[in-house]
Amino acid sequence: MTSSQKQEIEILAPAGSIDSMKAAFYAGADAVYMGGSRFGARAFANNPDEEGLKRAIDYAHLHHKKIYLTMNTLFKEKELEEEACHFLKPYYEQGLDAILVQDTGLLSMLKDSFPGLPIHASTQMTITGTSLTRWLEKQGLERIVLSRELSLEELQNIRSTTSMEMEVFVQGALCYCYSGQCLMSSFIGGRSGNRGRCAQPCRLPYQAKGYKQNGYLLSPKDICTLKDIPDLADCGVNSFKIEGRMKKPEYAALTAWLYRHYTDQYLTYGREKFHVDAKDVERLMDLYNRGGFSGGYFHQYNSEHMIFTERPNHLGVSAGKTDKKGNLQASTTLNPGDVVEVRSKDGNVLSQWTISARHEIKSTVKPPKNVKISPGTSLYRVRNASLIESLEKEYIGKELKEKISGFLRVMKDMPVILRLQWNDISMEMKGPVAEAAKNQPMTEEQLKKPILKTGNTPFVFDDFHVETDGLCYIPNSQLNELRRDALSRLEKRFLEQFFRKYEDKPVCPVKSCASPSDPVEDIPPLYVRITGNALMNRSKILSGFPEVKRVYMELHEAVREDFASANLLKSSGKEIFFSLPGIFRQKDQEKLKGLMSKANLIADGWLVHQLEMALFVREIRPDEHIVLNSGVYAMNRRSKEVLKSIGSVSLTAPVELNYQELRTLGCRDMELTVYGHQTLMVSAQCIKRTLEGCTKRPEMLQLTDRQHKHFYAYNECEFCYNRIYNGLPTMLMDKKKELLTLHPSAFRMHFTMESGSEIKALLESFRNIYIREINADNILKDFTRGHFTRGIE
Repeated sequence: MTSSQKQEIEILAPAGSIDSMKAAFYAGADAVYMGGSRFGARAFANNPDEEGLKRAIDYAHLHHKKIYLTMNTLFKEKELEEEACHFLKPYYEQGLDAILVQDTGLLSMLKDSFPGLPIHASTQMTITGTSLTRWLEKQGLERIVLSRELSLEELQNIRSTTSMEMEVFVQGALCYCYSGQCLMSSFIGGRSGNRGRCAQPCRLPYQAKGYKQNGYLLSPKDICTLKDIPDLADCGVNSFKIEGRMKKPEYAALTAWLYRHYTDQYLTYGREKFHVDAKDVERLMDLYNRGGFSGGYFHQYNSEHMIFTERPNHLGVSAGKTDKKGNLQASTTLNPGDVVEVRSKDGNVLSQWTISARHEIKSTVKPPKNVKISPGTSLYRVRNASLIESLEKEYIGKELKEKISGFLRVMKDMPVILRLQWNDISMEMKGPVAEAAKNQPMTEEQLKKPILKTGNTPFVFDDFHVETDGLCYIPNSQLNELRRDALSRLEKRFLEQFFRKYEDKPVCPVKSCASPSDPVEDIPPLYVRITGNALMNRSKILSGFPEVKRVYMELHEAVREDFASANLLKSSGKEIFFSLPGIFRQKDQEKLKGLMSKANLIADGWLVHQLEMALFVREIRPDEHIVLNSGVYAMNRRSKEVLKSIGSVSLTAPVELNYQELRTLGCRDMELTVYGHQTLMVSAQCIKRTLEGCTKRPEMLQLTDRQHKHFYAYNECEFCYNRIYNGLPTMLMDKKKELLTLHPSAFRMHFTMESGSEIKALLESFRNIYIREINADNILKDFTRGHFTRGIE
């Protein structure tokens, strides 16, 4: 990079607490992202209350830093219309620098009610390409936080299409699923990642059927991309984001310092002199790593080496092993306070203890008496006391100070004058009249001393002068009061430039489409989606049920059999909508265009699962009907209106709302899924590849968790991603009274792994309940109601 190409790159640190914020700022972070008491994607962080966050915003501004507030969750109707504005108002007025959003309804509300507030699109919006990027820019957003799965080439492509700022994750934990597309925690235990309450089921062990290997199959290593700083900078990335709001202040400090240091190194000296010291990476490893680091997705689409199946949390660093005599020999210096673990050959922890005395390299480490050491036993350090102590000493509890200059004039029988200068702000304060000294007059040093005591203010005097006639005396208490008043006014004058006035103007309410309590007489039409193998056999079954009015089938599967099944269904009078890939990436654009063109004569419309895909289809097919699946979230009326503005679209009811919430939202313009194995994850990773390498064969793989619950992973090789399905199907068909009072535009059933006989039985059940009006019982023994009865927090 030449001097003419130099740019400013923001280091954006996580702040799960005020202490983490201050530590990150002291270490060199330009900005932090943090949540308030509600609506953030880390509900269990030590988020500040209202007054605490307002003070944090002031602190950031006083030190030329920024705070971005995370409201990057999905909003229920009441929350958005009655609570969001009230929650955000004090921070907006205080001068909040930006807000991160996921919900398109919140985006709409912010534009109406909070003018001038910069909006950043969260990674929860699953931004994987240029179509969503262009749309977000038209909505007036200032920045996009891109999906972690993107390659350097994709970053460059997006950079070439937008003037918005680009933010990418450079350090920290990776989700197994594309952010914003995960329902696994939600369906397992009701803690929704879309509501900031993820229970991290990806960090739990799973057994894959047919494989001896088990373990943490969904647990990616953390990423460390210090070495990629030059490439990321040259891609035009504006902000390097560090993950870790649940981690401690020392983590925020070290990561902020390292990324600031090496980013500045590259921007100042270029590639030739850019070098990452291995000892700095070791410090990061010592602080936190999950089986080492990976470089993320910048240089690879996926890899089994990005997953660490042996342990889901901090691995520590190797600190020793058994010698020939069976003694533990240290391979690194160990200090008092270090916490170490002895592990067996297969990685099991045999014992953990705290080191009490210093051990040099090659010295013998004696474990507790009850720990038996055997050949192959290894020693790991999981807490480096000296590293943490040094970080605490250097960064924790430290306050940034702003350098100011001052002038004090003390003359007999005249008011004391105190002048302050801070950058381009100057001010003058008059104090009490100085009296003639009755005994010894005050010297310049005596007059200066009380003024220089800036204490816990944001300031420190860098330059200070005193002018006096040498005849005066003034009590220290009066000088102290003058100093406090002057510094307070200086602070206030500086902060005033950030304050805003919230105008409580009436906002045109979104038209209510809440469902009435009475059921409809007309039964909504039935649509069926089929995914997976045996397409022709399933289609033959569907063709025999005239109540099925529309069929969704995977486009690439239909093309593979030259549309034989689609033509059969079309000839039986059914609409054919083709389901497009669950995730949309740059590499698939031309392939998808080709597949869609082959379906021109038979497609009645398209089913899409991601907003990125919907906007791409709208760009290339301006007038064709698009159905947005439930992964394109419409949790509130505003989001429904925003999504409808895409043009010629239908919606699918969100699966995380319960019956009463669906009634409030209104389902007249939404399809409602009444049966199917819910997709819980969409991942760029591949479990088959983790277990045995890439086979290029689409297969359904059963996973079993520690509670003996089953899940099914399907490797979609055509577009290289995995879907993970809930093992229990969601079954709502027998809830006839409730379903009919929702007045959905259509019912939908989704068949994935069902046999032909099971499909027939389910369709017969629907016919009995809704067409023949037989009070039929639920035909399934094992099923879930999903969130229809319980909902999410």
